[in-house]
Amino acid sequence: MAAGFVLLAAVRDVYLGGLFQRITPPLIAIAAFSLCTVLFLPVLLGSRRSLVALRRRPGDLLWVNITTACAWLGFLYALKLIEPTIVQILYSGIGPLSVIWIERYFSTDGGVRLSRSERIAFLGLFAALMFSAVVVLAGLSGAPSDSVGDAALGVIFAAGGGIAISVATTLCRRLNDTGVTPSALLALRFPATAASAFVVLALLPSGLPTGAAWLEAVLVIAALLIVLASFVNQVAISLASPLTVRVVLAVGPVLIFFLQVFEGRLAASPYSLIAATLYAFAALAAATARQRAIHIYRHPTP
Repeated sequence: MAAGFVLLAAVRDVYLGGLFQRITPPLIAIAAFSLCTVLFLPVLLGSRRSLVALRRRPGDLLWVNITTACAWLGFLYALKLIEPTIVQILYSGIGPLSVIWIERYFSTDGGVRLSRSERIAFLGLFAALMFSAVVVLAGLSGAPSDSVGDAALGVIFAAGGGIAISVATTLCRRLNDTGVTPSALLALRFPATAASAFVVLALLPSGLPTGAAWLEAVLVIAALLIVLASFVNQVAISLASPLTVRVVLAVGPVLIFFLQVFEGRLAASPYSLIAATLYAFAALAAATARQRAIHIYRHPTP
């Protein structure tokens, strides 16, 4: 499931990066996440266990909606502004770092204690993210921005969305553990995202496009590239181990880079490929070090 999600996500990122040069991101978000809610609502209504679990944790469901809305809108606008490879590096890579930082400074028990190998791996991950941001800001990526301001905004959207999706993923896993099925959760995860996208679209000068010819194409794109990918991701979150998910996600930016080259819209920047490769090695090292630390903690040497 995790591998399937990475493949779908890579195709999604490359395709949407080009599509957003012609269509505004909120339009896709409204179609995709409204459709997702409609499609999975019957599943929720047929799952008594999921309904009972959700009624017991309304706060978690609310925050899932808020953080998911922030994450997706930030991610979609980042795809419009900067190269998809860099978007995925920042979006996926900032999550583990932000979770460690939040637990370290805001947890009552001091958070997770990192081993020496973990600290080195996370330092490497941070360096990969910083290098990726510099590639964008210096105009060295495969999609040079029109201005430094646009590039900086794209970096902020991608990183901010990555922090938000990490919180949302943690909350989703918590709800899955209480008995909410992945399909049932998809019915109520995205209403705030669709509503927020509608507000943003209403505030834009262009507003909704005229005519109805665009609607069918947008719905097909939304169903295949966002709804299906979201379902596969939700199942992967509920079934796969954290190490498996992190290892598979680590190779995502490299896959996106080569799909970009195949598509031909963007230049094949060697700096972007270096950034994706550095990120893959750092993410793999961090995931492996975390798993080793968990194993030692659970099975200490006598």
